[in-house]
Amino acid sequence: MRNYIKSKRSLDKGSFLTHSAVNIVVKDDLLFELEVSDLEDVIDMFPKAVTKNIDYIIFGNFDFLRKKNYNASYKDGAIYVLNDQEGNADILDDIVHEIGHSVEDNHQGLVYGDGALEMEFLKKREILRKEFSKEGIEVPEDVMSNPDYDQNLDMFFSEKVGYPRMTTIVQGIFYSPYGATSLREYFANGFEAHYYHRDVYLQRVSPVLYSKISKLEELHNET
Repeated sequence: MRNYIKSKRSLDKGSFLTHSAVNIVVKDDLLFELEVSDLEDVIDMFPKAVTKNIDYIIFGNFDFLRKKNYNASYKDGAIYVLNDQEGNADILDDIVHEIGHSVEDNHQGLVYGDGALEMEFLKKREILRKEFSKEGIEVPEDVMSNPDYDQNLDMFFSEKVGYPRMTTIVQGIFYSPYGATSLREYFANGFEAHYYHRDVYLQRVSPVLYSKISKLEELHNET
């Protein structure tokens, strides 16, 4: 009976609870139903060494997320999640993605130190640029060779090209369209693919990225 009651608990405005040392806060009304157990299950997917730098997961109507067209963002030990989204799977997926950013922030040397991940990413960007050209889509080479986040490029991918079309074009190049956005998003996109989707396709399409995530997983399991 206790487990049944737990599984039916939903998050509402004003909710505050702590699970595995992560504080969960609901600042504003949620325009979706998210069961507490689903969120707890996501947190429990990871060894505590992974989530130790996540102090808060905060749901709310955040202007800084809306201005950047983000659903979620990790900053200074907190994951901020927009209070209106389409479904629970998207919300939980976003949280795993942002946990990926926290891991990346705390393991910069392992992730980026040898330059191998950046090299893999930029090679894929060049292949993507050529595939775009075949489709009559022209993107300057200097833009595609910049591994850093560019909001204009992000909007170009999502709105001008559109993710349905992008999904077809990136097949065999990137795990998903959003992975092409920047080097950091390439990592976090792979992180969510590995941990949340458990998709073996990641290893085939991005072997260097998969290797980095596997090394991090071994490191955290030993901690």
